[in-house]
Amino acid sequence: MFKIIVFLIFSAWAVISSLGVVLFSNPVYVILWLLSALISIAGIFFVAGAELVGALQLIIYAVAIAVFYIFVLTAVPWEKALKKDSHYRVEGVMAFPFIILLYIEMFIVFTLGVIASPKKQLKLFIERIGNAEVVGSILFSKYFIAFEIVSLVLLMGMIGAVLIGRKESQTYDGDTS
Repeated sequence: MFKIIVFLIFSAWAVISSLGVVLFSNPVYVILWLLSALISIAGIFFVAGAELVGALQLIIYAVAIAVFYIFVLTAVPWEKALKKDSHYRVEGVMAFPFIILLYIEMFIVFTLGVIASPKKQLKLFIERIGNAEVVGSILFSKYFIAFEIVSLVLLMGMIGAVLIGRKESQTYDGDTS
């Protein structure tokens, strides 16, 4: 019962923080709400018993990505970028039904995963080996190629972000208004 209450608290915190990310227009507040949402999602992972994923959520997203966003925030001249009205509230509200559908899909997949293992074989396997070892053995054996493809996609995304950032800084430097 205690885990369910803590899960509901973290879930409500995540939903409120996500709404803050979508509804605020100040980039500093958006980053703070995003950081709050990432921390609450890590809390959900810890409550669910996925300590490795929760720790990775904190290390990779809450620290590294948030710091990256802060660097972008300090590098882009926001007073000129805000004149372009680059905050898409309408699109964020229109995307909300799709987000709800994704949550419904995650619930169905989770429920089917629990039903597919009626003898609790997965739970026994995790208890016998350990959470991090299970993730590592599955990730680097069955899903190794997918793992490498995702790392290449992330690398291309970083290179693209640097190129777009460089292009935008050159655009703002040439602006005389």
